[in-house]
Amino acid sequence: DFTLCDIFSIADNIVSDYRIPHEYIYFEITESVMAEQKELLKSVVDRFRAAGYQIWMDDFGSAYSSLNALKEFSFDELKLDMCFLRPFTLYSKRIATAVIDMAKNINIHTLIEGVENEEQFSYLRNIGCEKVQGFYFGRPMPYEEALTHVKEQGIQIELPQDRKYYDDIGRINFLSAVPFMTPEEQDAITTARRLNSIALALIEFSAEFFKVLFYNIAFEETAGGTEMFPGIFTKKTLCQPQSLQLLPENIINLMDYIKVNEDGRMLFTINEQFYEFKGRRMARTNDRYCVLLQIVNLTKDTQSENIAYLDEFARRIYALYERITLVNLAEDSIRPLYTGTSEDIVSDRHGIKNLLKEYAEKYIYPDDREIYLRAFDPNILPERFSKSLSASFSVFLRASIRHGRYAWKEYTMLKIDDEKSFMLVRKDHRSIRNLLGRNIIKNNNFELYSPAQLWNSLINSSLLRIFWKDEKRRFLGASKAFLDYYGFESEKEIIGKNDEDLGWHIHPDLYKNYEHKVINEGLSFHNTPGHCMAGGENKEILASKTPLYDVNGEIKGLIGYFIDEMSIRNGKNGTENSRRDILTGLLNSRGISEEAAYFRDEYYLRGTDFVRIHIAVNDFSVINEQYGFDFGDKIINEIGKELKNNFGLTSAIGRYSGNKFVVFHQIKDKNEASELRWKIKADGESIKAINGVPITVYLSVGYVFFSEVADLEEQAKLSELRIHADHDKNFSAENLIAHSSEIFHLFDNLPISYSVYRVTYSELDECYDAIIFYVNHKYEEFGGRPAKEVIGHSVREIYPFIIEDWFDKVKRAALDNETIEDYFVDVLTGKRYRFTARQIIYQGYCAVTYID
Repeated sequence: DFTLCDIFSIADNIVSDYRIPHEYIYFEITESVMAEQKELLKSVVDRFRAAGYQIWMDDFGSAYSSLNALKEFSFDELKLDMCFLRPFTLYSKRIATAVIDMAKNINIHTLIEGVENEEQFSYLRNIGCEKVQGFYFGRPMPYEEALTHVKEQGIQIELPQDRKYYDDIGRINFLSAVPFMTPEEQDAITTARRLNSIALALIEFSAEFFKVLFYNIAFEETAGGTEMFPGIFTKKTLCQPQSLQLLPENIINLMDYIKVNEDGRMLFTINEQFYEFKGRRMARTNDRYCVLLQIVNLTKDTQSENIAYLDEFARRIYALYERITLVNLAEDSIRPLYTGTSEDIVSDRHGIKNLLKEYAEKYIYPDDREIYLRAFDPNILPERFSKSLSASFSVFLRASIRHGRYAWKEYTMLKIDDEKSFMLVRKDHRSIRNLLGRNIIKNNNFELYSPAQLWNSLINSSLLRIFWKDEKRRFLGASKAFLDYYGFESEKEIIGKNDEDLGWHIHPDLYKNYEHKVINEGLSFHNTPGHCMAGGENKEILASKTPLYDVNGEIKGLIGYFIDEMSIRNGKNGTENSRRDILTGLLNSRGISEEAAYFRDEYYLRGTDFVRIHIAVNDFSVINEQYGFDFGDKIINEIGKELKNNFGLTSAIGRYSGNKFVVFHQIKDKNEASELRWKIKADGESIKAINGVPITVYLSVGYVFFSEVADLEEQAKLSELRIHADHDKNFSAENLIAHSSEIFHLFDNLPISYSVYRVTYSELDECYDAIIFYVNHKYEEFGGRPAKEVIGHSVREIYPFIIEDWFDKVKRAALDNETIEDYFVDVLTGKRYRFTARQIIYQGYCAVTYID
């Protein structure tokens, strides 16, 4: 399959045709195949995984290349057969343990098949193998019998929304001495020295109950000495719901803290022994969360002999600084050791350069950001220390304190060794301000009020949406408020472009003419009304512009600002914007109607055509049923964000019903609408997960040019019809009945026979056929068969006696947009009918009526 064809395209096309969520499909590759054409196989495996499919290695250990395959390929799961481990001796157990430990250390899930007895199952569970299958649970059987069997055995079927939750639990490596660390953080020496000695338990919590999912001997022994958990950690209670009231109040409080903050610890004494509880939230779903718990007897821990001394020493240091972090160049990481502020953006993360940039943008005063980034650039830090005679250096910067205020702080880098340094931060606002103040007073006026400083403060504020352009109306710059309004991250996205390049005016001539007068005639305009596309809707704005002069008095461009008229109106009457959908923030039905009118008016005024695109999330009711309504809302939100980010600057975007969206877009070329359709579909399929839960989203898209119908209501109706027709060839007959009834229900009780067909051409048979898309009740009498027996089937299949002339006429109606009126003779009864065929929905579909 991998060498003789493009197996990825074949498999992916089948999955897409039937709209199967990618996360439901696992491709198992037998290990022995991987030795052949390694590079080809690797590229195909990468394509599958990038598309959201899982790749499992089957029969791990059965060939000679097992470890090499793990090194060369990326797998989601290993499947190990118990045949490889028979007889299940101590030697086999050690092999199984080593495989599980290795797989989890490289973040691969594990499954062992062929499990036949309690001994095997119990051992595999205790070493953390997350999936098992075999005769112990049941032999192969038909699907319906299997459902009955698992129900009788008390085995619950995993819900789709819980998949990530269980996957997160499955990644926990109980065999590791450092289970709280990621594999990258684990130290091999520590792991080898303390293997199996750390006291661990895994507990699941819900609103009223908890379950102990795992605990090792070390935890049982250590926790037993505390007398805090009588009867809780036993084989009998393992995986069984227990009341939260059985837990001490301080443990419950700790778990509540961990639920919100992910990590937590607690120190306590019992029987003159000093203990530490440490917990981390490893997985979470709507109604449950899972905590990995460690307990340490600090009194017996020799490493803790100097805890009191070190604690006192640390407190003295903390009194001097508001933040202490460890910068590790070798690991490219920043780790907080102490913080007394809310500046936790760099907490225990990798990628020093990006973290510094992120911190600077959030906390450092704009004018000082470049100084901060240059001073602590990890690429030049070693060189800076090597040239210096000191092991430290400091810079004074203005940093955020609260509510948009800044204060002077001292940032010190203290070298520990060639790879590690401390970054120390302390507030020193008053002394630095006094020092600087004595040097910047000029003629009793502070430099703070210089024109340059005033201008700098203005464009970096969120006060005015200011912009300036050159003589050719190309942007030279804009204020932060201007960029934020349109969703630009930086000036680079607009510099060198004019309004037409950006495409955000439905009617660009108005502002274009005003700007020509400003630049060529020296005129100024105040609060000129107009419309501009932003955030997926057509905003009403008032723009003001005036010439921009150079030192010689010559006009070299223009400068201006604008205000949002809608926000001013809403601010005056104190009401919310009634045009906006609450869930997505996009346009609602009212806003959509108003936008459609703007586009229509521009069409009649200047002949600019526009397309109305309707978008629907397929099988949305199934998603809500399987994942819950909250999850469905998150999908709607994510799709709304994608549409807004990709089309919001040039299109109006709205949500007009539960799972349906609409986009209005002016077009210059008919092909542009088709390109937009495929881009929108790709946006939907690009969503691979919501909050870490794998999901595949398929979208149906139907669009209509206004020039086709010249009526907004008809454009909306036809767009809706074309949504339902999109990909209808992949629907089952049952789904087709539901969809066609939804579209054409008004024709159900029509007193004449009414039917809709999709015309197709068979390359094999070299002839046209017609797929039955809808029939009304009268047609059921006329054709002699109920709708459920004909919809989705071809006319040649259901009515083989139909003559070729009928197919030719239906083809001309559907594909050539002819209106055909003729007579049809039923060859079985000899009865003559008058029939009419005409194109409906769009090219390829036609409606046919029959009258006696």
